[in-house]
Amino acid sequence: MRKREFLLPVERCPLCGSDGSFFVRGRIDEIPYFGEIMETLAFCEKCGFKQADVMQTERRDPAAYEFEITSEDDMKVRVVKSSTGVIKIPELSVTVRPGPASQGYVSNVEGVLNRIMEALETATRNAEGEAKREGKARIERIERIKRGEERARLIILDPHGNSAIADSRAKVRPLSADELSLT
Repeated sequence: MRKREFLLPVERCPLCGSDGSFFVRGRIDEIPYFGEIMETLAFCEKCGFKQADVMQTERRDPAAYEFEITSEDDMKVRVVKSSTGVIKIPELSVTVRPGPASQGYVSNVEGVLNRIMEALETATRNAEGEAKREGKARIERIERIKRGEERARLIILDPHGNSAIADSRAKVRPLSADELSLT
């Protein structure tokens, strides 16, 4: 259920410095199994700068979220990844760490897999030899996971606890010291 939306003008764009063209748009939503979140998008109409994030409206402890993908129906499970969340799929040897421009998003399992697949396709396109074969093999495995032909675990490590996998089968636990160092 959507709670409320807002649009805030900001004096100047932090990137291009223009006046009157920078805004922060947001909305607060309730996510089942997770609670209230705030999605924000900061954008400049002049230079095109955009920065998105998703955050919990209440403080949370560092947490790991884990979900076993076992069927094609699991592609619909809602995923909240904050800008500080690290995504891991151990069966694919995939770890996606946030960079300085990392953005949070609300998606589903299929959307997360598609983002990873797009990155692999880009990297594979320019690769050669074993790296190209390995990239293609990972892409094929993602397709099998999406069709429910292969199982995999989706893990999100979040030092601020602002991510979630919104399904009753998802496991949530505190981050270990080793995991916290990865974030």
